[in-house]
Amino acid sequence: MKKLFSYVLVACMTLPVFAAKEKHAVVFDDPQAYSCVFINVATSGTKNVKVSGEAKKKDEAIKRAGMNAIHATIFQGIPGGSNGQPTPALYPSTQPSADHMQFFDEFFNSGQYTNYLTQVTNPSGKDMTEIKGGLRVKVEIQVMFDKLRSDLVAAGIIKGVADALEGAQKPTIMIFPDADWCIANKYVMDDDPKTVDYDKALANVDMKALINEFANFMANVANYEVEDLAATLKDYRNEKAWAKADEIDDGEGNAGGVREMLASAASADFTIDFYPEIRRDAGKQYVVFNIKATDVSTNKSFYSIPIQGTATYGSGQMVNQLKEAILSVKDEFLGALQNKFSKMAEQGREVRITLQRKESCPINFAKRYDGTPLSEYIEDWLQNKVQTPGFSAGKNTANKLSYKQIFIPLFKEKKNRISGKVERRAQSAGDFASELADFITEMTEQPCRVDARSMGHAVITLGQDDSLSDDE
Repeated sequence: MKKLFSYVLVACMTLPVFAAKEKHAVVFDDPQAYSCVFINVATSGTKNVKVSGEAKKKDEAIKRAGMNAIHATIFQGIPGGSNGQPTPALYPSTQPSADHMQFFDEFFNSGQYTNYLTQVTNPSGKDMTEIKGGLRVKVEIQVMFDKLRSDLVAAGIIKGVADALEGAQKPTIMIFPDADWCIANKYVMDDDPKTVDYDKALANVDMKALINEFANFMANVANYEVEDLAATLKDYRNEKAWAKADEIDDGEGNAGGVREMLASAASADFTIDFYPEIRRDAGKQYVVFNIKATDVSTNKSFYSIPIQGTATYGSGQMVNQLKEAILSVKDEFLGALQNKFSKMAEQGREVRITLQRKESCPINFAKRYDGTPLSEYIEDWLQNKVQTPGFSAGKNTANKLSYKQIFIPLFKEKKNRISGKVERRAQSAGDFASELADFITEMTEQPCRVDARSMGHAVITLGQDDSLSDDE
């Protein structure tokens, strides 16, 4: 096979110069109705395909099959099959634009495309068919997909994902092991089999590697900021934080939860939950990666998809299968994130604010100021501060108010107390509630405590000072 490959490379590199009358490379002037079938992935960043090629002689047909393999990768895309997901075409059109035609003429005519081909097999038997005027062969070829894509991006022929999103605001993301996966694998608290212990989950070597690989993809390919879950766990592990996280209910059947508190601490806009499932079929093993993206503010999922890694004999590395699987959905997945974030930037971050009165507080929300109840002043303040007009009020009483579907600006300007510089930071429900609490205190001369239950939910307690604990 190595000898054959060497011969094919030499043949490709010495491709004859076309006569001046030929305007474009042969793949454009003389296109073939070739077939290209995905086989598997041998190593990370490569794709094994079986491609047909036609010519008068066998060696020329093999050479043409190699050219067709690269043409398919760039312009047609590689169809999926039982062993993996389809791979979209690298180039956004089936024909090069006028600006790019010269590049591709040189790319194919000079044999540069052979730099991305390895392990060309020697066809025989049913893989060679006589046709009118020559021979059709079917050849197994390994395409160096990642290198080809990287070089086309570097040459300015195609855009990388980060380039496509250039100028767009990008959300902050935190990646979690899926809660159901954690519970199924018994990564739970010792005294509570239904509460996830993320420290235990991250001790799983495969899961940690998968999260790191996905974080690298998000950061390097899409230039998204990814908050490190392990680091946040370490920084956020103190009694007061965990006490807040363990609050079961806020009176409306809504729990805070460790996961929500961690995402809020990191000011994450979205969380991505990972649930890998190992499956086996006919002696082969593959992994299905279930990925779910959730809006941290509302805790509502807005994108969910299972993607399948390439089936391999034996125990193929999950990370390599993930790399392969990501390629098939990267544009759709990142597009969903960006569309969601763009909509959030336009409408605002959806949050909810709960206001309650401490029993010892001398006033309640029905207290009138200049003839108007305090609750109405609060609603007027909200109406003036929201980014998108309108919000929903719950069953409000003199002792408790609740407001949902409040759309606040994603960011706020905040002065750094150390440097003195004004910085642009993500705005959470807690930040927004703190401003409302200051307004209430100024009007009523009563202290207010703000508890941030999550990125999208905060509780204001009238008559409770922030400096005091619940027991004081």
